Parts: sequence; C-alpha cells; structure tokens
Amino acid sequence: MKVASSIFIAIHLLSVAGIVILLLMQAGKANKVVPKGLTHAGLTALVAGIALVGIRDAQHHNNAAAYPVYNYGTIAAKLVVLVVILVLAFKHAKAETISRSTWATLLGLTVLNIALAGTLK
Repeated sequence: MKVASSIFIAIHLLSVAGIVILLLMQAGKANKVVPKGLTHAGLTALVAGIALVGIRDAQHHNNAAAYPVYNYGTIAAKLVVLVVILVLAFKHAKAETISRSTWATLLGLTVLNIALAGTLK
C-alpha cells in the first residue's frame, strides 16, 4: 500500500505542477488560450487524489496510529476547487482566446488548491 500511495502522490503532484506550468506558459502571451493538456492534467490529478484518499482510508483501517484519517473538509474543498478548474477549462477549451480574468481565475484556483494541500496531514 505504501508503494501505491507513493506512486499516486507523485502522479498527483506532477499533474498539479503541470496545470501551473501550462497556465504560466500563457502569462506572456497577448491572446491567452486554455492549453490542451490542462484538462488532461486536471482529470489525472482528480483520479490520483481520489485514489490517495481511498488508499489512506485502507491504511487507517489497518493501522490507525500510523495513518491518521485525512480532514474530509479540506478534501471536499480541494475537490470543489478542482471541479471548478475543470469546468472552466472545458467551457473555454475550444475558444480562440480567453480573457485575462479567466486565465487569472484558473491560476488563482490552482494556487488555492496547492495551499489547501498544505493543510492536509
């Protein structure tokens, strides 16, 4: 279980880093677009995050002292933020350009999601 947990943590971190990098690559451009990989990275982060919560629950069931349960309020907040990022990305995926405020919202929500991850134990 520990190996699976480590693999999913790596996948989740790389996916979220991918979202940030893809958005920052648009920073200097006058006509910003939703990068193609943004939705893929977001969905990968979602699946990996769900797997991590399931693995942690199984670990907690086997050894509650070593693996405390996650704060489900924080998990729910991270889920909602990621779903909003995905909805915005899918909504604007085929648009020729997106507004600077939409781009900033996507970037801000991603940073918020990272900050929320820092509160997990």
